[in-house]
Amino acid sequence: MSEPAYSIERLRPRAADLPRPRQSTPIELRWHGDADPNADRAWLIREMIGQTGKGLLAGQWGGGKTFGALDLSASVMTGLPFAGRKVMRQGGVLFIAPEGAFEIPIRLRGIVQGKLAEHAPERLPFAWIEECPRLLDGDAVPQLVETAKVAAEHLAEAFDLPLALIIIDTMAAGAGFMDENSAAEAQRVMNAMEALSHQTGAFVLGVDHFGKAVETGTRGSSAKEAAADVVLAMLAERDPAGSISKTRMAVRKVRGGRCGYEIPYELEVVTVGETYDREPITTCIVQWQTDRTSAAAAAAVKERWPTSLKVFREALNTGLADHSIRAWPFGAGGQEVKAVAVERVREAFYATYPADGSDEAKRAETKRRTFNRALSGVTGRGLVGSIELSGVDHLWLKLDSA
Repeated sequence: MSEPAYSIERLRPRAADLPRPRQSTPIELRWHGDADPNADRAWLIREMIGQTGKGLLAGQWGGGKTFGALDLSASVMTGLPFAGRKVMRQGGVLFIAPEGAFEIPIRLRGIVQGKLAEHAPERLPFAWIEECPRLLDGDAVPQLVETAKVAAEHLAEAFDLPLALIIIDTMAAGAGFMDENSAAEAQRVMNAMEALSHQTGAFVLGVDHFGKAVETGTRGSSAKEAAADVVLAMLAERDPAGSISKTRMAVRKVRGGRCGYEIPYELEVVTVGETYDREPITTCIVQWQTDRTSAAAAAAVKERWPTSLKVFREALNTGLADHSIRAWPFGAGGQEVKAVAVERVREAFYATYPADGSDEAKRAETKRRTFNRALSGVTGRGLVGSIELSGVDHLWLKLDSA
């Protein structure tokens, strides 16, 4: 009987022919107590807009979204405060205007004449383009990056400034949505803005519309606001004739900063020239009213903290001063707060609350009932937040009630 052409041994793979296990590298570990490279956040506008990242400036029709975006641009270009907040990185602006680009020169003249005056140089470090490649397309980001590089080179040569801010006005015109309610499309657009920021070193802000119901926020998929690092909203009340009132900017979201408050403003009409027929050419500028914010906030705080809860507030402040920890009740990407264990607040409350009673047990019971009633009151009024951390209930003082 002849020997088979292939023996079992010959069919068995040799060790040298087997795939070698891929060498993996461990992911870098960070340890508590080490120097934190992100301890000091890099801001474009302190506590409001990061140096890099992506965000939305949304609002209702007629609320002044583009005026607000240009006012932000003016602050970044000159270093003047924006809505009462300090500019941390002065630089140039690239304005992408697939919608309403013809209005930009007149509105810039309004800002120069109405707000900047002696602060305005002869030429502003401001460039704009009148078209935007569809952000949903794969070649949009490379094309915009190349355009931004050209702008950045001129800014460095002519103004000795970096490109600090890129604005897309509006998101609907720039994104090219097939379905504005699609979470997948919205996420792709936000990813494109993130990539544009990463490759240019500038913050990318999209001007967007609100939906029919103001309460639901930005029009279309909620994935836009969820992915944004910053969400600002220009709000107003409008009557049937179209007149607006009670204009204010709501700080809806700031990753790593305070949010949930409003800054009032007025749209002031300014004249920037005349037509050939001697008719005035007008536009609007944003005039922030930060003094009204402070006064309104102080009045609101006074009204929201009744006398019956003042002892609890003092106890909470004492606990926060002595035993606070850093916490992120809204997730790692949300607002950071200082929180303290409920028991620490209870101890401070018991130490300061004067309770009547014929013996120690009755006084202790009075303090217990009063504390529990006060705790229910402050959480019910939205003055104090509560979260469980490692099995222990913690409290934090909400910033708009501080």
